[in-house]
Amino acid sequence: MDFHFNEYNRTVNVQIAVSKVRYGGYDTNLHLALPLARNSIFVAANGARLNDQWVNKLVVIVTDNPSADPSATLREAELVRDAGIGVVTIGVGTYLNRHELSAVASFPYTRNMFIIDTVRNLSVFIEPVKRIICEGPF
Repeated sequence: MDFHFNEYNRTVNVQIAVSKVRYGGYDTNLHLALPLARNSIFVAANGARLNDQWVNKLVVIVTDNPSADPSATLREAELVRDAGIGVVTIGVGTYLNRHELSAVASFPYTRNMFIIDTVRNLSVFIEPVKRIICEGPF
């Protein structure tokens, strides 16, 4: 966990914090990241505006590998979505489990799942993800 919602109140400060986030390792532990989002990030004590209907709650997952524990990942993704948090998945590269990415993404997955060949082209998803953030993933 690099920062919470209540640590910054200006967009530029959030952008700086995001730019400092570093790659955490080689394992894809989505089954651990998803409950972290649900239980630590999207909680009022850490700045989440849970009762504000005008604020969309969204997790954007960028991954280049299948998860380390697929069945636990699918269970955790369901809990995240049941908590009212949308999920967008972005798969990078060729070593992906497209079924898993579609199952983790919010419905309809065709709108909330993206695949790209290389991280260098990740910027092509900026506008589609912005639209999802503004309109809501579900």
